[in-house]
Amino acid sequence: MEAKPSTQVLVFFLFTVVILTRDIECYTWPRRNTYMTRWDKVNLDEILQNKRLLHHYFRCLMGVGPCPPDGQELKRVLPEALETACAKCSKSQKEGAIYVIKYLREYMPKKLEMLANRYDPDGKYRRRYYHSTSVDNNTT
Repeated sequence: MEAKPSTQVLVFFLFTVVILTRDIECYTWPRRNTYMTRWDKVNLDEILQNKRLLHHYFRCLMGVGPCPPDGQELKRVLPEALETACAKCSKSQKEGAIYVIKYLREYMPKKLEMLANRYDPDGKYRRRYYHSTSVDNNTT
């Protein structure tokens, strides 16, 4: 005669499994009200040093070329990120944004200006985020 487990035993077993596994590290869902972190580990230097790849992303953000998935995501969230001072950004996203902006300011100021004109036509974000450290020699 084969013994069948009772419903109470099954419930106890499931309860025990849930209790024992609740502290196990596993895939964690992103925090609420944050941007996806799927591409946080992208090698930015690889993109910035590859003129063809950088031009591809530039054309994507300017709306004149096809976009890879991460370019589409950036293009989608960029207006909100500018408006909210990147409130939903992870630490690595903020660091990456600063890194890319510094690179473009130094090596590709015309492209940065074109992007700024597209995403900040009124200049309100530039006034908010760019802190001029230069002294105007024309003032007396």
